[in-house]
Amino acid sequence: MGDAHWRELHREPIHSAYGRGADRVTFELPDGREEVYHLANEYAAAAVVALTPDRRIVLTRQFRPGPQTVLYELPGGVVDAGESPEHAAARELAEETGYRGEVELVTATWHDAYSNGVRYACVATDCTPTARLARDRNEFIEVVLMDLAEFRSTVLRRGRLSDVGPAYLGLDHLGLL
Repeated sequence: MGDAHWRELHREPIHSAYGRGADRVTFELPDGREEVYHLANEYAAAAVVALTPDRRIVLTRQFRPGPQTVLYELPGGVVDAGESPEHAAARELAEETGYRGEVELVTATWHDAYSNGVRYACVATDCTPTARLARDRNEFIEVVLMDLAEFRSTVLRRGRLSDVGPAYLGLDHLGLL
């Protein structure tokens, strides 16, 4: 029952701000009924598992308004129009943390089932602090270097990270799970 059985009938934007929005979308379902969904309309983003030569993970830590708490995050952000995910990951890593490394794309995933946002999982190896920070005006970021074992046990497996999917995909790609 692939997507050929669903037909979009109507789409109405109901909110848009900061590169994100919500649309009210009416679909005709495979059985002929019509159903309204509220779907997130989001930008493409990249998140990067960044490792220093001594195998520490470069993380950011900041307050996030959705859960209203301070979370650890993989460095990352918006993939600008015409920009490759690898370039976006490298740019965001440098701007947010001051680190640079060898960046590689792992794969792409969806934000969730009710969003059109794509999240690219990347890895960066041999990361060193060589870049000048260039944070956005609303980014109040603490840079954290964390041992891989501590990251897995106290951050990744305990729900203290916003980028769980890209983190697991990156660690698996690097053979570090």
